[in-house]
Amino acid sequence: MTASVVFAGVDALVKTLVSNVPVADVIWGRHIAYLVAVVAIAGRGRPRRLLASSRKRIQIARGLAMFGATATFFASLSLLPLAEVSTLASTTPLIIIALAGPLLGERIARSAVAGAVIGFAGVVVLIGVDPTHLNPAILLPLATAASFALFSLLTRELHAEPAEVTLFYAGVVSLIAATVMFALGPRDPMPEPLQWVGIGIVGLAALGGHRLLVGAYRWARASDLAPLGYLGLVWSFILGAALFGEPTQPQAVVGAVAISIGGLIALRSRPEADGEMPVSVDFGDPADIGTLGDRARE
Repeated sequence: MTASVVFAGVDALVKTLVSNVPVADVIWGRHIAYLVAVVAIAGRGRPRRLLASSRKRIQIARGLAMFGATATFFASLSLLPLAEVSTLASTTPLIIIALAGPLLGERIARSAVAGAVIGFAGVVVLIGVDPTHLNPAILLPLATAASFALFSLLTRELHAEPAEVTLFYAGVVSLIAATVMFALGPRDPMPEPLQWVGIGIVGLAALGGHRLLVGAYRWARASDLAPLGYLGLVWSFILGAALFGEPTQPQAVVGAVAISIGGLIALRSRPEADGEMPVSVDFGDPADIGTLGDRARE
């Protein structure tokens, strides 16, 4: 829940930045700040330990998924309203619930699927997307949803890996991809010093949010956490209206209620009721990886 607030604030800052500077610059600077912070904080004088992964291929795939989600989302914010981007990207929980079973072997209750569908219906009602006037730019946030769904599932698959290792690999892979994009992208106008500071804040805040996500997926099942993704839409809709003057419509209240109901139904739908017990996950040594709150503040 805290991560959803962090990411909503980051999205609002990114939308402000990409309206004035090239998207490639924002993506590149964000990943530099992210990786530098990971090495400085998680490395703790022993950066080589961040390379110690037994599942490097999955780590690389997760990093590419994170870059894909970031790049498509930042690009969509330069073309579409914040609330609409968040609406389309909020299809991620539906994708996660659909794939958590075949990819992770998780047993998904029918009521969880129903809750996710109700929640997405609330998303559509909230924004009121008209299918007769679709903008091709909507493909970008839909690609974000698919990339973030894959990112989330791979995060859960790496629950046995040290959290700082997972963060490091995501940062390295994403920075390599972002550097290629930066080299091939437009150069004008270059960000001003204050804008570079804002880009750095985006990277540091993203690190805090992703650290919270890593901890969440080490503690809980992907299908249980998926409905909480709808909270990000609520925060983004509020910020879009407050900061960017995006109009507030009466259906917003109806949509928000439907999202809440759908999320609660999905969260309360546990397979233990059918006799299946959840898998216990060992979070590791707190002295080694740090608490969520401490690392998020760092």
